[in-house]
Amino acid sequence: MNNDQLIKTTHRVAVYATFALLYWVFIFLIITVFDLKIFREKMTEMFFFSLLGLFAILGSAIILNVMSNLSKISATLAATQPPETAPVRTAQWQRWLVLLSFPLIVAGLFAGDGLSKQRKKALLIASAEKLVAENQPALALLADYTFSPDYLQKSEHTLDILTKIDKNFPDVTVIVPDSIGDKKLFLEFGGQRYYRDEKNKTEKSAYIYPTSLEERAYLNQVFSGGDTAYRFHAEKGNYQLYFPVTFGDKKLVLYFSDFQRYGKYGS
Repeated sequence: MNNDQLIKTTHRVAVYATFALLYWVFIFLIITVFDLKIFREKMTEMFFFSLLGLFAILGSAIILNVMSNLSKISATLAATQPPETAPVRTAQWQRWLVLLSFPLIVAGLFAGDGLSKQRKKALLIASAEKLVAENQPALALLADYTFSPDYLQKSEHTLDILTKIDKNFPDVTVIVPDSIGDKKLFLEFGGQRYYRDEKNKTEKSAYIYPTSLEERAYLNQVFSGGDTAYRFHAEKGNYQLYFPVTFGDKKLVLYFSDFQRYGKYGS
């Protein structure tokens, strides 16, 4: 390979590496700013290692290009011939292609994030339906709610088993309506709330389920209005599913929650 071919090759490699670096930084910024869940895991580590690789390729190409140009200039001066220069032109369609690629990348990233959420939603709902269908007797006991030490122990044992059945539900709790004085509220049993002081285990206030305005409206509609529709919510890697279950005139809401730091389409 002569100097001219080496110069052209290294120039192309440098241009391609620069564009790859630009696109990769742009993609990482979009994913980070909008908290999109697309890649499987170790996004940050993968980003920095790929940056090192791109910088290594870019640096090597630039060094080879400079050395080849210096060799060509030296050879030209020695031969007392003027260096040949060729005008470099960028086609109009290439410029438009580069400009259009950025919104297309953004659209693709948001589409991937949306597909991940829809897939996760379908998996959670299917798992919840199967879990309810296979554990009717245990859930019927939980629906017969009375705040008492016996119910607390029973719900703790039952929910501990349910959380171990399906890996899609690392945290399963039960939500029921109750009141403290004249204040209507919702209590939650199960999950990490059982890791508390023993002296607080028999106090209703220790089991109050804090809700947003939308969540309170939904739960009131379920327990008072007869709504049986589930509620799915996904935000910043937090997946929440409210799943009403009815046994005769008794009703409870199973609350399934999961958190994924990384996106994982199809799981």
